[in-house]
Amino acid sequence: MNVVLRGKSKEIVETMVEEGYANSQSEAIRLAVIDFGQKHLSEVELVNRKLDKLNKEIEEGKSKLLTPKQALGKYTKFLK
Repeated sequence: MNVVLRGKSKEIVETMVEEGYANSQSEAIRLAVIDFGQKHLSEVELVNRKLDKLNKEIEEGKSKLLTPKQALGKYTKFLK
């Protein structure tokens, strides 16, 4: 993958290398992507987004909730 950086993004990557945060521009970009993922795409956030989407579908009538008995079918006997 080739990436062309300009402006502020290029300055940030160059600074990361110059200041010793990364050994190369490629490493700086990898670190930035990982940092973004940790800050913005945490597992909890992804789960919450999915739950919000499911709730919206239920409200719009596109999906429906099942009772525990409906969901388990013949395995209902395992409910306490």
